[in-house]
Amino acid sequence: MKQKKVLRIIKSSYCFLFVLFFLLHLSSEIVFSQEKFYFNADFSVFKGSEGKSEVELYFSFTQRGLTFIKKDASTSSYFDAMANVEVLILNKQTNNIIFNEIYGLQSRVTDTAKNTLSSKLIGQQNYLLASGEYFLKLIGSDFNNKEHIAIDSFDISLPVYDSAKSCMSSLQIATSIEKSKDKKSLFYKNGFEITPNPSFLFGNNLNSLHYYVEIYNIRKEFTSDSVFNIIELTDANSGKLVFRSEKLQTSRSSAFIELGVIPLDSASTGPYILRIELIDRVNNKSIDKQKKLYVFNTSKTANFGQVEDKGYLQSEFVVMTEVQVNEEYDKIIYVRTSPENKEWDKLKTLDEKRKFLYSFWKRRDMNDTPRFEMRDEYFKRLKEANIKYKEGFKDGWKSDRGRIYIVYGIPSNVDRHFFEPDTKNYEVWQYDYVEGGTMCVFGEIQTSGEGTYVLMHATMRNEIRDPNWLVKLKK
Repeated sequence: MKQKKVLRIIKSSYCFLFVLFFLLHLSSEIVFSQEKFYFNADFSVFKGSEGKSEVELYFSFTQRGLTFIKKDASTSSYFDAMANVEVLILNKQTNNIIFNEIYGLQSRVTDTAKNTLSSKLIGQQNYLLASGEYFLKLIGSDFNNKEHIAIDSFDISLPVYDSAKSCMSSLQIATSIEKSKDKKSLFYKNGFEITPNPSFLFGNNLNSLHYYVEIYNIRKEFTSDSVFNIIELTDANSGKLVFRSEKLQTSRSSAFIELGVIPLDSASTGPYILRIELIDRVNNKSIDKQKKLYVFNTSKTANFGQVEDKGYLQSEFVVMTEVQVNEEYDKIIYVRTSPENKEWDKLKTLDEKRKFLYSFWKRRDMNDTPRFEMRDEYFKRLKEANIKYKEGFKDGWKSDRGRIYIVYGIPSNVDRHFFEPDTKNYEVWQYDYVEGGTMCVFGEIQTSGEGTYVLMHATMRNEIRDPNWLVKLKK
């Protein structure tokens, strides 16, 4: 598939950027390093041609975090910076790398004042992929400073499109959506210029949330005349509904687009969930998609005292309740250390606990992004463990299998042994990429068939070891 190099600079209302092609023959004199390096990435999946999916990858850099080099031309001086994005796509079923490309986003400015660099470099790449399981890895870097590097990754499951079923694309959030006829534009889609927001961050100068979604085969399952589109924005912490729109869907075509804008001027700082639902109340059918985003609104932020790290004030921790804070602390039991436990015991106020959790995840953050990817992955695994490994009245994340799943992730292979004549039920989990290759054994040591599995043996460091585990499983 032929890929193209991309360049996109989004201008704010109070700055103007001069963007020119990079001239290789110009000499560099002075290197200007700005603020913290930030790289963000996101993706959306839409129905493509030939039964495949159109995967759109979005990525952005804050210009202030890039390193600008002073250049002298014959008539004037200016500054150059370039951000690189390496995109790697792995087919998880064949273990083959199907794409590995590097794209560049360039910027040239006449000076490096903060107001000049207040905008972002934003890029997009599209890939047509067959149904299946994929791993996507994006590496963002500063061409002029090798120490500036950040990584984001996603696991993507692409569907098989059934012409007899209704379905919905990803819910894309954007900074702006405008009508357009420029099909050569990087962000053109179905008559619109859709500028993505890979950071998920809104507020202050960006106080309008734009959304876009595609719905396919609408009249295959949604057959009544009472089909409604419902758009909701909910405060993720309080559960309070802050915006709701419901309208009758009058389109009779097999596919249609739903887009709109939600004002965020009055939204308080914190995380929100955007959800769109298509519902046929007569036939009791519905499909929906949702997306998490963050709002940082200085006029709506409570005073939490002097906090040096602005990232804390932009995070969801600043508005977490006492119940939410204590619940999160309980659930991170598998990754907190003894010194951190002692530190927590000394905390007196809710504010101190909020800042503790923010610092806890910041210490473990590997990427310079507003999100803490390790936290996202941890609670994603915890949620999955609750579904997969619930045992009686015990939550799945509290079980032995749940703990191993949360700490080490999805095993490379699971060998299950059920209803063998002389042995109780047990499972052997293999991890090919943990500590060079490890395994663990869970057995139903009490009553065969009751579904409670205990960790009996593991080769990971600091886990229980018992070479005689098989003997103990004999009936």
